[in-house]
Amino acid sequence: MSGSIELGRRDIRAMPPWEIMEHIGLVSQSSDEQIFTARCDTEIAFALESLGVPRARIIETVSRSLGEMGLEGRGARNPATLSGGEKKRLLLACLAAIDPQVWVLDEALPELDGTWRSRVLDLLEERGRTTILLDSRLTPLHAARGRRFGVLSRGRIAGFAGEPDAEVVRVPALAEGILAAGRPMERRSAAPSKLLRLDSVRLRFTGEESFSLAIDSLELESGTICALLGRNGSGKSTLARILCGLLRAQEGGTFLWNGSGYREAPAAELNRRIGYLFQNPDHQIFLPSVFDELALGLRKQGVDAGETARRVEEACRRFLLPDPAALPSLMSFGARRRLQAATYFLLRRDLLILDEVDTGLSYRELEVLVKELFTPQTGILLITHDAALARAVSDRILLLSSGRVRADLQQKDFDRLEDMLDEDGDDL
Repeated sequence: MSGSIELGRRDIRAMPPWEIMEHIGLVSQSSDEQIFTARCDTEIAFALESLGVPRARIIETVSRSLGEMGLEGRGARNPATLSGGEKKRLLLACLAAIDPQVWVLDEALPELDGTWRSRVLDLLEERGRTTILLDSRLTPLHAARGRRFGVLSRGRIAGFAGEPDAEVVRVPALAEGILAAGRPMERRSAAPSKLLRLDSVRLRFTGEESFSLAIDSLELESGTICALLGRNGSGKSTLARILCGLLRAQEGGTFLWNGSGYREAPAAELNRRIGYLFQNPDHQIFLPSVFDELALGLRKQGVDAGETARRVEEACRRFLLPDPAALPSLMSFGARRRLQAATYFLLRRDLLILDEVDTGLSYRELEVLVKELFTPQTGILLITHDAALARAVSDRILLLSSGRVRADLQQKDFDRLEDMLDEDGDDL
């Protein structure tokens, strides 16, 4: 490798790892790849202990870092019980405890709601830290807060500029699909039909003092795309797990349309008819090749080998996947996300819940993914923090706040969304 990578006047490649750790910190794309302890406080303390920080200072620093990232009082919580956005804030708290000179945030902001995205950047600016944001989309937040912009394409940086609309940035950004198209997504038209209803659903987690889910009535239809928006911890993923039968409400029920009326559906039927794409695709990918992963469901359905091979090839083409023999473990996070979606494309569910699948994907990749998954017989529930994406692809937007449906907007009312978010600072 030619050239040098310098920190101040020192070549990073000549520095020992423990010294680099004090100066450069990374929050990776996949939270679960970095979190490895069973408590939030020990997760933050681990690096400090490794650096030989005195115990009293560790205790003080852990408490301060939890508070800075809105996780006060959760030191004893198992990180596995946190939402996706809360896990990201835990990793940011780990970095805040070390407070390196350079913060590398690899797709670390998309899972945070708008309030926390801004708060994290404010914190770094106040500390005078250098921040490198790696993202698959160039958003208004980047444009407003960034000082230098570059587009990475095929292993090369196309060029740097101080403005996001500079030609050296804008042209390759458009070519790579990392800029929003600014228009509604084109897709096949479909007539909505009844599919699913929640009735008087109530759920409260044991030990959770501040959160409960309460949905009086909610209907979802096939042939439509509905976006579900809400801040971190508002209950989006909890609602999704109830819809697909992974979680049982303490009161109320989930009902499916049978052609003449709604009937309460057992968890097994919800599992069969509702597909749930997790926030982390690695929780649903476990076989050694792309082909094996895509073929599994078809084989269980009794599809013969020739037809299975044909359908797998089609799914790879539609979802821009590499050769079917490719190893998922060596694919990028975005490619693993597309593999996760292709699996459900072949399984043909009545409703697909896409839980923050926009993380790690460009606007173009998102549009391809949603268009390919949508059919007149399928409903899509898209969970996202990106209000612009929701307006571009959806027929309907639900706004969830503290476990309650605060707004239910049709396309003609989408312009009201920004005003509703501004009323009390509930920024997505």
